[in-house]
Amino acid sequence: MNMPFADWNRPSFALGQLSTLVHREFNGRARAHVCYLNQDMAEYFGTRLYESLSVSHDHVDTGIGDWLFRHIAFPGEPDTATEYFQRYYRGARWEGFRAEILRARDGLLRFCEELIDRYRLDEADIVGFSSMFAQHVPSMALARLIKERSPKTLVVLGGANCEAPMGAVVAEHVPAVDFVFSGPALNTFGEFIQCVLDGEPERADTIPGILSRRNCRDPRFRKAIGTERDIDDFFLPDYDSFFAALDNHPELRRTGTSEPMLFFETSRGCWWGQRSHCTFCGLNGESMAFRAMAPDLAVQQFNWLFEFAPEYTSLFCTDNVMPRNYARDVFPRLDPPAGTSIFYEVKLPLSRQVLQAMTDAGVTVVQPGIEALASSTLKLMGKGTTAFQNLQFLKHCNEFGIKPEWNLLIGFPGEDPAVYRKYVEELRDFFHLVPPHGVYMVRFDRFSPYFKRSEDFGLDLIPVDYYALTYPFDAEALSDLAYFFADQNLAPYTLNAVEWHDELSRLVIEWRAAWYGEPEAPRRELRLVTTDDGRLAVRDSRSGVLRVHPVDEATARLLHRLSSPAKPDQLARDWAEGPDDLRRRLDHLFEQRFLFTENGRVMSLVLTGADGEPEEPPQEEPTATGARRLLPLLSEAPR
Repeated sequence: MNMPFADWNRPSFALGQLSTLVHREFNGRARAHVCYLNQDMAEYFGTRLYESLSVSHDHVDTGIGDWLFRHIAFPGEPDTATEYFQRYYRGARWEGFRAEILRARDGLLRFCEELIDRYRLDEADIVGFSSMFAQHVPSMALARLIKERSPKTLVVLGGANCEAPMGAVVAEHVPAVDFVFSGPALNTFGEFIQCVLDGEPERADTIPGILSRRNCRDPRFRKAIGTERDIDDFFLPDYDSFFAALDNHPELRRTGTSEPMLFFETSRGCWWGQRSHCTFCGLNGESMAFRAMAPDLAVQQFNWLFEFAPEYTSLFCTDNVMPRNYARDVFPRLDPPAGTSIFYEVKLPLSRQVLQAMTDAGVTVVQPGIEALASSTLKLMGKGTTAFQNLQFLKHCNEFGIKPEWNLLIGFPGEDPAVYRKYVEELRDFFHLVPPHGVYMVRFDRFSPYFKRSEDFGLDLIPVDYYALTYPFDAEALSDLAYFFADQNLAPYTLNAVEWHDELSRLVIEWRAAWYGEPEAPRRELRLVTTDDGRLAVRDSRSGVLRVHPVDEATARLLHRLSSPAKPDQLARDWAEGPDDLRRRLDHLFEQRFLFTENGRVMSLVLTGADGEPEEPPQEEPTATGARRLLPLLSEAPR
């Protein structure tokens, strides 16, 4: 089962792999079918509302997707709607939304019963749910209804929400779920199927990584995760059910804002995280070790994905970070069909040569992990990058036609409020670069250094509020179940971030309006050009009004030189026209807000058509708290 609130436009890579596994390894003794109930639910809620509930930070951060199914998963428990809406959706602004949500909630039980009939779920021997983000309570809700109709049906649950110790809570407190898979499941699921075929399902209690009510209190199993399958033991996911589901739900494509895309995987873990675990990142659970697919297999997988063109040309990689050797060993071997767009999460800095190889292969959408435009904040995260590298990458995105997906994050423990003042002064200088989606407070996620070493960072973490409003479990169980946590301390870093959040958000909204604006309006620019009469000039329309600034050859040379950051005194030593001339030119460029400066270094914001190579990443320095990473994408691969 692929339950809400998984995106309707993407298949489940995890379930696609498990389906292939069953058919490949059990040779007709077992058959699997993936049911995309999330698409049925998207039609039930209405595509636009469903997309908002599944993607928008306004709703993802409130846990509403799980809360909506509380009354089905846990019948007889008190209705927490009043308290929930007071906490998350107060006031007149949300009045219409509250009414719409309550109307939808009123019909959910009946619709879930209809889905059981539609897919004949109560006739299955095993019903399995893959749970990420807000799929957890919806899965528990449908599990309870199936179990009531067919007690003999085995109900199993796995996915990112079930890694130890989270899965043990489900095994202990949710009677409708017979077995929970913790961590990688490509090995343990096959072992479980064999136990069922042998007529001994309870034998699965002896397999580390599989939990039940019988073994979930035993520390040997409560803390265990499944063994991982070698990434080069490669088989293609079964997406036939996804394609059929899309054909059966044409209204989603007609009314939705998202285009269908296909998931794939080429690596697991994070090569940067092995060296410096970013403070906020909990995506890899306990398996940070990086392992990449062999280049020949990666090419084989890409060629398979390309066969789905022209209907499916948007391809989304689940990797936490792009393998470093792929620009050399994989991308030059690809011949993507016209219109192909491949998504990867990448680690900055990236050379121009790598960027060219990426775009030639169709890698045109990336999550670069920018997260901040202040080197002091990036150091707190353990990102191993600087503000200069982040801005330089955004400039390169204009040149290479790459779309970066990024957020501006604030509220890191120890973050200097001077960073926010500098943002307010400077963000309008960047209106010619791709803006972030928004300004968000950093989260404290399970498995992150902030969580594992909370005392080192002065944090007193408890599950975020919606867990207690959704799950009828005690505090100890909620603490083991939760993935997202909040700091109970009213610390200065929190108060500073709250104070500046709204102003920064308004600036980013303005930035996004300037960038995306009216379809017919030209995008804002700050670019060195040659005019029709052969002279050099900088075109600057960041304010919304085009201004053309004539420049001479020496100033153009300086702008090219400052495509990489430098200290003015270093520049002066090599400046043929002398230090006074350099100082005058720099002062003029500062006055026009063409330069970015930090920690005594300066870099040009002007696009010159071929901006220089990024500087080498700084060496990570150990800190007293061991600072190390923010909201990258979760992989759902069962590994």
